[in-house]
Amino acid sequence: MTIRHAVLLGLLALVVADADAQERRRGGRRRPADSQPATTQATQPGASTQSTTSAAGKEDKEKDRYFALINGIVYTVSGPILDGATILCKNGKILRIGDDVPLPPDTEVLDARGRFVYPGLIAVSAAGIHGGGDPTDTTDVFGLAMNIALAGGITTAVNGDTAAKLTFGRLDDMVVAKNLFTELRYETRTPLAHAELRADLQRVRDYLRDLAAYEQEKTTNKDAKEPAKDWIKGKYENYLKLLKRETVAVINASDTHALVDICGLAEKFGFRLVIRGAEEAWIVPTALARAGASAIITPRDWIDPDERLVRRSGTSVETGAILYKHGVPVAVIPGINSVTTWGVAGRDLLHLNMEAAFAVRGGMTNDQALRSVTLDAARVLGLSDRIGSLEEGKDADMVVADGDILSYMTQVHHTIVNGRVAYDKAKDVLYSHIRPEGKAVPVEFDDLWPRRLEWPREETDPDDANG
Repeated sequence: MTIRHAVLLGLLALVVADADAQERRRGGRRRPADSQPATTQATQPGASTQSTTSAAGKEDKEKDRYFALINGIVYTVSGPILDGATILCKNGKILRIGDDVPLPPDTEVLDARGRFVYPGLIAVSAAGIHGGGDPTDTTDVFGLAMNIALAGGITTAVNGDTAAKLTFGRLDDMVVAKNLFTELRYETRTPLAHAELRADLQRVRDYLRDLAAYEQEKTTNKDAKEPAKDWIKGKYENYLKLLKRETVAVINASDTHALVDICGLAEKFGFRLVIRGAEEAWIVPTALARAGASAIITPRDWIDPDERLVRRSGTSVETGAILYKHGVPVAVIPGINSVTTWGVAGRDLLHLNMEAAFAVRGGMTNDQALRSVTLDAARVLGLSDRIGSLEEGKDADMVVADGDILSYMTQVHHTIVNGRVAYDKAKDVLYSHIRPEGKAVPVEFDDLWPRRLEWPREETDPDDANG
């Protein structure tokens, strides 16, 4: 063999080796020259890879999760009461509500026959259930407070300006919304701070007007000058979001003077307003209605009238009914916005439903009171597109109870959050022993009202009696 032949054979070997390497990089094997072409898709390198990738994709995709609540008396809140309806949920959302709803295979089913089904209750102000900051980093999802709140039917709670679900035992889909509110301090007793807030809001509104004029001018004048914006930081950044209606102002206000003043401010600058407390709002409901304000109230709060004033003052149990009559959305919270374990019954988050029941004593209808802890509470938070009522497309948050949710005798048996059972009374260590069958037995007393305390007569020794 000559040197030339050796060189040619070496080059040919290199070409063949390079072709093999390229074929391996493409995921297949180089077909020998004497073999026949592949005739089925499964044996072609490209088709084989595609088939494998498709199978892996199906395995990686999370399987749809179905949950159905059947045979319950369903209070949709936004619509009619449905007797014996089925609520089918898919991946934490309500898919179908009605009769004769077909259930997909592997659907988890909860039979609520003879029981009442409500939307999950909403605590628009809560403490101790979720942690501060990002609740997914700071919340004890196995905590006692969360468990007790779920036993009261609460499925969403607001801590600070974050709304979060009570996802007991898990962190998935806990946060509903962040940055719900912009907190404003507006006290009529501090006129300088009062004037400063008005001036700051006016400065931001002037900037928005100048910015709108600039946007219009630059279409015809390339030399138009944009207004300075380097000062928009800190409080001004919050005020900018407020005036652009990207957030809602929340403020504590109680007496009529403060209520009228803050409502006038909201009317002038056009921002959305939520008033916490609003104890004397029953006196000036039209001021809140004109401003488009919402109110967070506690029906059992009590402030005595000020005898030094010639006008009406103090609180009224009728506040909720009066505001509702004037078209003001009302959310109810108890006097203590946390779960208590130290003996005060009926005033904490476990009894959110009872606070709503006291609004009925003030003139609200049962339906209106129910809305104050469900749909209207969601409206106050700006979250009524997701929570607050049982509608197709909304979050699958539900409460299954053995009676009217506004009755003190009613027990919650199941609380469903995001289409999962987060609370089951029968399995709970705290409440499983209380009326386990869910039958409310009226309390009967063998004495008459008013009750009188009588001590049993002491028997005396006859010898002592005779001296």
